[in-house]
Amino acid sequence: MRMIGKKSLFECLKVGLALASLQCIPINAYAEESLQARNDAYLDQIVGVMRSQVLSMRMILDHDDLKYADNMVRHAEAFERAFGMVGPMEWHVAEAFSRGQKSDAAEKLSEEQFEEFAETSHEAMEHLKRSARRYMRDRHKQLMRGAINDVIKSCGNCHSRLPEG
Repeated sequence: MRMIGKKSLFECLKVGLALASLQCIPINAYAEESLQARNDAYLDQIVGVMRSQVLSMRMILDHDDLKYADNMVRHAEAFERAFGMVGPMEWHVAEAFSRGQKSDAAEKLSEEQFEEFAETSHEAMEHLKRSARRYMRDRHKQLMRGAINDVIKSCGNCHSRLPEG
């Protein structure tokens, strides 16, 4: 039997399966929660996907000798797709967001401001994809880092207005 350190591969597999089964517990708990809790759980999962894409792009930038360094464009596109699942939506849907904003009544987000944030986010996504393609062509790291930071900044502009940041 193959050994890893002092443990057999079978022992490692058993531990891995046990840990993997624990991942099912939160999913079952969400089924018993309120609709808001399930929506929040879904949102947490999508945000996790977006974070994972950003971390992967940064890892490629820091270690471009990775076996998977050619995935930069795919990560940028995956980030855009995940963002599209929960990112800027129609204003009438976003009005509920106004009730919980951090700013006082005089600074509530107007429809025009919302549209400006949405447009900035869209432009940042397009810049991210263009920068990823350029990175693949000539390894322009500074441009790619700037594009990643622009996307994060565009997210922060809206999220800084939310009650939870």
